[in-house]
Amino acid sequence: MARYELLIHARRAVVDGRIQQTAVAVDGGVISSVRTGSEARDIGLAGDHTIDLGDDVVLMPGLVDPHVSTEDVAVGTRSAALGGITTVVDYGTNGDPSATDPEQVDRWREGVTGESSVDVGLWGAAVPGNLGRLGALLDRGVFGISAVADGKGVAGTPTLNSEDLAAAAEEVAGRGGLFAADAGVEDLPVLLDVCRRTGGRLHLRAVADAEELPLLRGAKAEGLRVTASTSPHLLALVSEVTHGGAAAADLDPPIRDAATRELLWDALRDGTVDAIASARLGLSVVWTEARRRGCDLSDVAGWMSGTTAAIVGLEDRGEIRTGLRADFTAVADDEAFVVLPGARELGSADSVYAQRALAGVVRWTMTDGRFVDPRSLPRGAVLSRSAT
Repeated sequence: MARYELLIHARRAVVDGRIQQTAVAVDGGVISSVRTGSEARDIGLAGDHTIDLGDDVVLMPGLVDPHVSTEDVAVGTRSAALGGITTVVDYGTNGDPSATDPEQVDRWREGVTGESSVDVGLWGAAVPGNLGRLGALLDRGVFGISAVADGKGVAGTPTLNSEDLAAAAEEVAGRGGLFAADAGVEDLPVLLDVCRRTGGRLHLRAVADAEELPLLRGAKAEGLRVTASTSPHLLALVSEVTHGGAAAADLDPPIRDAATRELLWDALRDGTVDAIASARLGLSVVWTEARRRGCDLSDVAGWMSGTTAAIVGLEDRGEIRTGLRADFTAVADDEAFVVLPGARELGSADSVYAQRALAGVVRWTMTDGRFVDPRSLPRGAVLSRSAT
């Protein structure tokens, strides 16, 4: 009889891109065996600890949120875990990036060590004052270099004009790094030209406008190393209907119209947009809308776990597969809840959903084979690019 430290029996689990009956074994925080179908019912399997999930729950890989502002790392990562997120890569701070030089990266790392409930990494930031020195940030282990184009981002965010944006992208490409930009249709051709000339990697964050989609489709058809993500609120809310009062006015990017929302859903389904960057309620927001369009939780897992992990180079997580980290979330997909205004664990981007009914309740979250208990001492690791 094969015996494991932990054995999870799931009547429904996201494995190999579809939902199927699965038995997942865990040893030392790593998935040691995945059996599906008839093999999942093998009576020769046993675990020191066994979890038997009911028909009402789907076992998913833990979500990977590649661009989140944790604001307060203790509160933000605790909130993330409650939403099924097991790894975040942090902007640093809102409006005033904290990762513009190596010393700031070191201070950020010291500040979050021992404070995070889930694993957390950091983006470096390209701003007008540090162009030409971005390689030093990459050497400190940030997951890539991010930049915000003029006219994008929240008030107070340092931005780059088109010329400086291209210079930053070229500098990062020369170091073999990932360049991530909040940029619109005006700057996208310039960034794509950098990719074309250098072979560098570009990730376009927070895709919001229909005009960006043909350029992305063309870039992918050309074979450029380009990925893109969008945000849950752009897939759920529409400008024709008032949502969330003052909170909606602060959303970045601003809400678009219903026609644009449907074009973004089309782009997700055809692969033009690769991923969805989340927040605590992101999984439930996306699932509420995805199920209406004939998608299932395997699609959501692809957009919010597998692909997001791949974009930032986290090869040890993002799927339920032998040899990867035992990071999971269990979701009651048919269960609904109403978002209560002023809930303590909501991030600022989540408050827009107050009083809305959402589908998909996260029953629990697990990192390296252990439940995340928001009431216990944080044990999330501080990640660096060199360690992935």
